[in-house]
Amino acid sequence: MKKLLSKKPLLRARSFLSLFICCLIGTYSMFADENSGKMSNSIEVFQSTVTGIVYDENGSPLPGASVVIKGTTTGVVTGFDGDYSIDAAADAVLVFGYVGYSSQEITVNGRSTINVNMEIDASQLDEVVVVGYGTQKKGEVTGSISTIGAESIEKIQTASSIDAIKGQVAGVDIQANGGRPGENSTVRIRGRRSISASNDPLYVIDGIPQISGNAAVADINPQDIETMNVLKDAAATAIYGSRGANGVILITTKRGRVGDTKVSYSSHFGITSATRLVDMMNGEEFAALKRESRRIGATDADRWNGPLAPDEDVFDDPIELESLALGRSTDYLDLVLDNGWQTNHQVSVSGGSEKTTFNTSVGYFNEQGIISNMDFERFTGRLNLDHRINDIFKVGMSFTVSHSIQNFGSNAVMGEALANNPLGVPFDENGDPIFLPTNDGIRTNPLSELVDGAFVDERKVTRIFAPVYLDINIAKGLKWTTNFGPDIRYRRRGEFRGSFTNDNRGAPADAEVENLQNFGYTLENILNFNKTFNEKHNVGVTLLQSIQSSRQETYKGEVSNIPYEEQLFYNMSTASVRGNIDSDLEEWTLASFMGRVNYDYKGKYLFQASLRADGSSRLAEGRKWNYFPGVSAGWRISQEDFLINSNTISDLKLRVSYGEVGNTSVNPYQTQGTLEATDYAYGELLALGFSLSDIPNSNLGWEVSKTISAGVDFGLLNNRITGSLDYYSTKTEDLLLDRTLPPSSGYSSVFQNIGSTATKGFEFSVNGDVISNPGGFNWNVGFNIATYTEEITDLPLRDENGNPLDDIGNKWFIGQPVNVFFDYEKIGIYQANEVDLAASAEGKVPGEIKLRDQNGDGVITDEDRIILGTDIPDYYGGITNTFEYKGFDLSFFFYFRQGQMIRSRFHDSNNALFGRYNNLDVDFWTIDNPTNEAPRPNENQESPKNGSTLSYFDGSYLKLRNLTLGYNFPSSLTEKLNISNLRLFVAGQNLWFLSDYETFDPEVSEEDDLRRDEETGEIEERGLGVSSSTVPSNRMWSIGLNVTF
Repeated sequence: MKKLLSKKPLLRARSFLSLFICCLIGTYSMFADENSGKMSNSIEVFQSTVTGIVYDENGSPLPGASVVIKGTTTGVVTGFDGDYSIDAAADAVLVFGYVGYSSQEITVNGRSTINVNMEIDASQLDEVVVVGYGTQKKGEVTGSISTIGAESIEKIQTASSIDAIKGQVAGVDIQANGGRPGENSTVRIRGRRSISASNDPLYVIDGIPQISGNAAVADINPQDIETMNVLKDAAATAIYGSRGANGVILITTKRGRVGDTKVSYSSHFGITSATRLVDMMNGEEFAALKRESRRIGATDADRWNGPLAPDEDVFDDPIELESLALGRSTDYLDLVLDNGWQTNHQVSVSGGSEKTTFNTSVGYFNEQGIISNMDFERFTGRLNLDHRINDIFKVGMSFTVSHSIQNFGSNAVMGEALANNPLGVPFDENGDPIFLPTNDGIRTNPLSELVDGAFVDERKVTRIFAPVYLDINIAKGLKWTTNFGPDIRYRRRGEFRGSFTNDNRGAPADAEVENLQNFGYTLENILNFNKTFNEKHNVGVTLLQSIQSSRQETYKGEVSNIPYEEQLFYNMSTASVRGNIDSDLEEWTLASFMGRVNYDYKGKYLFQASLRADGSSRLAEGRKWNYFPGVSAGWRISQEDFLINSNTISDLKLRVSYGEVGNTSVNPYQTQGTLEATDYAYGELLALGFSLSDIPNSNLGWEVSKTISAGVDFGLLNNRITGSLDYYSTKTEDLLLDRTLPPSSGYSSVFQNIGSTATKGFEFSVNGDVISNPGGFNWNVGFNIATYTEEITDLPLRDENGNPLDDIGNKWFIGQPVNVFFDYEKIGIYQANEVDLAASAEGKVPGEIKLRDQNGDGVITDEDRIILGTDIPDYYGGITNTFEYKGFDLSFFFYFRQGQMIRSRFHDSNNALFGRYNNLDVDFWTIDNPTNEAPRPNENQESPKNGSTLSYFDGSYLKLRNLTLGYNFPSSLTEKLNISNLRLFVAGQNLWFLSDYETFDPEVSEEDDLRRDEETGEIEERGLGVSSSTVPSNRMWSIGLNVTF
């Protein structure tokens, strides 16, 4: 019996973890040795003088901090330069404290010098948040910024840090791309702005803007993340200029702290399964459909009420007749879908001395999909190191290495599992898959794709990201920072298709290999100045010079007629047929200058202004540079005399802002055009020539978005309830538009700066401690909701008066969202008493789809098409509940979307009612079953007339995203085990959802590919949808452990 692809073992994980744990032990030993000499005299208890400096979170001296010997009233206060001196016993414990910061306890251990870096207390209102090129106190932020901490991120068991924040930030819409392991989600912040250019946000990791977009986040272990800050309004994102048009997500990884070395280990293991299975027809149901599709009639128009044909004429395949006689039916979905599993292991070591702090970790993640040849494996290693040379110089690095392997699997597995005739026979008498389960010669056995080595699509990515920095404290309040972030990425995709796969159908095997090498870097020089004048006026100035560059090389080769299938895509030179050989070089550079000024008066009246200049190599000469201003203001009303002592309103701040950002997310050579090889006739010979692959546009410039925002932040009952409300309005002009051209031009489209869009929306979020009882029962509720509208306000087509016209060919309409569904409206099925109406209105017969005559002229034409809906929801958001009692905690998180429409390619493929392939189990029309749900099956139509009208659905849903029950063991037990923290938990993800969309999952994302009519070039569909090859999303139950030594 042929071996089906087995579940992947964990051997590589064991060897990898063993190697890195040894490295971690070495790192631990190195820092232990550094302190060993200082601890050698700890057994002698005597009084000595301890001196040092207390620093704030930015490394600046902190005056006025308290230093107290634990258990006594003896203490001192730090001086103007953060310095202190105190007499303490060699084994004393010093407690360092300051308002707004978490207290720290450090054992003297005979040391004479102890320097301390204080940490912001997250429970305080004025916690420090990352805002881009610096930090600000939360209470002084005038832009719209949302922060998600490590605790919220780590609750979700996933390979993707982006998936971990889904539904937790108002205005951030994250949609999954099915259940294939290792797939990235689609992220939209405050909707879409662009029609043809990218709508993806900018990701900034440890201060370095990422070159590779969404892929960069896939390389980051979620458990390495300290915070994620989402910059949403243009005033906050304008400092990133052309990179910030679609919002910015700032990711800060965990760094070391002064103090004892801590070793942490976390792990989880979970079992996955499909969230929901679709209802396909069984053998008897399919037989009924096939009989109906083959009714007898003089013409096709007469068959709707003709007699049923004998089974011998309907089922011309003996296998079908045999299955009917035996009552045999095959559920191919059940054969290809299985339980999968997911596991994650993370070891981290952090700590440091007075001058050097570190945080290092290794991680291993492995997910075996619910289809056996689909899996994802990732190894990560990180070292964050900070070293203070002296009071002037500080250096550091954030070194990350990752290696991932994704077995993408064959799309034919799901496509064939859904389409195969259930009357077919999948196995022979030996239990081996039969390549063609029936004799139709079309549908192949999906199990053939799962035979070990039959189909391989392996994607390996190795990344080294190693930003370094140098801080120079020039003077008090004046600091120079240089950041350099090299980013190296190697990607290799190897694909092999054996002879007996859906691609080759018995023809010789073929293979292809694609290698991608990318080197990019970011160099930034930043000057920060902060000073307080007369204890009232706080001024901050930031100046930036930056350059970012990327060079990407791609090499690809294809071969066929491979002599030995066991070699897969290796040793391709042995193949007898050489296919396409291709190579590509893509380079771009972005140069930038930025200035920002922050001012506040007594922390009550806040102002910020910024200006950034960007020069992009992607754009045309004379249009490469543009300027992006941002301005915002705030009023902390709660700091006014009439509210400062209020017991009800503990915080109240108004915010307004205006900003401009740009977008240049197009091909770097769009302004020049690229050549492609083409064959042409030269006499009687076939000659090779070259032509432009697309039309260059020498005038291509910036797409610019201008946004006005207003918001309010509030805190009630001593901040027991906190929240925010925001409104924004964005106008995007000079759209980078991929405009469709007529086929006679020889090109499909051309990029131009034409058109504009407008987006408006509201966001609301609130978090409250419903019950707050330290040491007892606690209940916290978080809720966020967002809504927005989107419309096209200008297009290039004009009427005789110069007014913009709709572009029906591209399905762009003035006053409508970018992605709309423009089609006929189905109102039912023509019934037996509507023969004349069906014929006169649409040229149809009873049993076919009945359309609405929108203009009432009695005939269905193109003029009767309307906008049926859009993929934009009316609103979306999330609800979180967290309960705590003693050491137990229970949390559950719901995510919801309401009001968007789905255009389902899945139904196009699986509801064709053709009678040759399997079908969704729908209530189809017959003369004896006059339903209005689905039309009569017809073997002469590969899909029903106007069958697209069967594929529009309400995409609203409510989903239980996460459920976690955990227990934190008490210190009375952990201290006996010499550990500081021990937590066990059980968690469930995607456990349940409620939706009228009857397929695997209503959570679908934007389609990147557009379907165009081959003759007219018109776009047939775009936007949300799922294809027949989509892997079902997964639910998972997992158990986990977190322990810190």
